[in-house]
Amino acid sequence: MLFKRFGIVFSRLLLNKQDEIRYMEDELQAMDRTDATHGGVAYLRSRDEDVKREPSDIPASWSQTRPHLLEKLETKILEYSELLLKANQLKGLEKPSARDYRSVLHYMENDGGQLYEGEMSWIYDKEDLISLRPGREHAWLDGMLERLLKICRCGLVRVGTPLTRVKETNARTDDPAVHYYDRRRISTCVTFLITILILVLLMIPIWLLYKSSVNGTIGQTNDTIVMILAFTLIFSAALSAFTKAKRHEIVAASAG
Repeated sequence: MLFKRFGIVFSRLLLNKQDEIRYMEDELQAMDRTDATHGGVAYLRSRDEDVKREPSDIPASWSQTRPHLLEKLETKILEYSELLLKANQLKGLEKPSARDYRSVLHYMENDGGQLYEGEMSWIYDKEDLISLRPGREHAWLDGMLERLLKICRCGLVRVGTPLTRVKETNARTDDPAVHYYDRRRISTCVTFLITILILVLLMIPIWLLYKSSVNGTIGQTNDTIVMILAFTLIFSAALSAFTKAKRHEIVAASAG
């Protein structure tokens, strides 16, 4: 699900609100300076006095009273704050992956014949697009599996392997050119593959050290140290490539 964020529009609206507030702020400060220099200090010290101020005591240069200006300023500030927070929330949404973007773009340009070209221009503004699809740790590996499934469109793959489309997914479309795959099954398969990879990376050095111990060659050459370093690097690289583990988590896992 890709949508346009309208970042430029939000920027224009925020700048417009910001300038309106700046103008009102300057007007408020001018009022304060006028009262401070023309005997109106009591109105600055007491809100009640300022509210009950007689019209005859209001300077002719003022277009409105200070309480009225503060009410308008409060409304503008709240509108600006809400707009700013909304813009920040939209900015924090996930950007579409290259694979998802290409998939939607290909559909709109080729298969989405019911769409008018004039209404498709937003899809080409890639930097302003957001995705409501939550990011996954192994998205690129998921993509590799999906591409493999598209290449291997044999009967076995289409009918019932753990990676294939389920009945509910198939019901989404009857277009033979559109293919859906069950995300949960693909995610399960990816997790299984990564688990196997981690187990292999952990067991191979243990097996090699065991063989060296049986042969009586362990500790006699530098091969043991080199082997441990090599598999530690491979293990760290695998964690970095296949997961969203942070640096300190990778260091802790490698040290363990």
